Amino acid sequence: MVVMLYFGAQIARAMDYCILLACLVWVTSATIMGDECDWTGSGLSLSSTGRGVTPVYLRCTAGRISWLYPRGALRVLLRVPGQDRDFRACIKMHPDIGNKVPARLFLEGPRSLLPLYSSEDGGNKIMRCFNSKNGQVAIYVEATDGESVNKRVADFEYDLQPLPRGSHRFDPSEECRPCTKEEMAHAFCTSDLVTRGIIRGVENQEDLELSQMIVKVTKMIRQPTEDDDFTIETNSIERFGEEREIQLNVAQRCGVSHGVGEFVFMARRKLGELTLQCAPRLEDWALLMHSLTEEGKAHCVLSS
Repeated sequence: MVVMLYFGAQIARAMDYCILLACLVWVTSATIMGDECDWTGSGLSLSSTGRGVTPVYLRCTAGRISWLYPRGALRVLLRVPGQDRDFRACIKMHPDIGNKVPARLFLEGPRSLLPLYSSEDGGNKIMRCFNSKNGQVAIYVEATDGESVNKRVADFEYDLQPLPRGSHRFDPSEECRPCTKEEMAHAFCTSDLVTRGIIRGVENQEDLELSQMIVKVTKMIRQPTEDDDFTIETNSIERFGEEREIQLNVAQRCGVSHGVGEFVFMARRKLGELTLQCAPRLEDWALLMHSLTEEGKAHCVLSS
């Protein structure tokens, strides 16, 4: 889902923040690596002045940063492993005490820092999305209350999607066009959730700039397991007696409507929620599945 960068009233203050972070007089000497996807650390490991900038390097398409007792600042460098092309990055903050977060987030631009989240935005689930530059993204996380002795956590997730080869800009229309046959076959084999179902309704979330599709499950083909490291938020799959409903996110600008008939829904996990990838009609998928299987072009065992 594409969400425009929200600058709000902070744009005029971006240069002030840039100067503030530039005044953090040293960077910690050690290179801080996460487990390639996630990083958890504590500001208590910084010096008593709490003015250091801790570098964090992650190489993964999705993960989480959890900063306990934030002090000073982090510079989080994100890259897609094994890729030399640009990508679309999205992040989402998680609230802390009082539905706020003890940190501000900035995107490193060519000449200044661009504000992404203020400490007042913690309870807001709106994603911030932006493009990489030369195959990487640098995010500054600045503590807002480094003197507090209370346990605070600056916690956010990220999701990186490589752009088509040769492309350096995100094309919003890519999210709305129908999947090709090859893309449907690939999505079936790689999606986190695949299910047959009927669309019960579509709710537009204006503040999130997305549409939430409510699907009645008729046959579950693949679903996230309890052993998955990445947990789907509880409101994504609900059970009413023997009946199950799934909530799938679609970019609002795609104008998704209440289609009639049974579909095969293929969705991936993105920042804790299910995002629709492809949704062919059941009869179309059955024909494609048979064709791909006969031609030996299936990436996995296809079913309906």
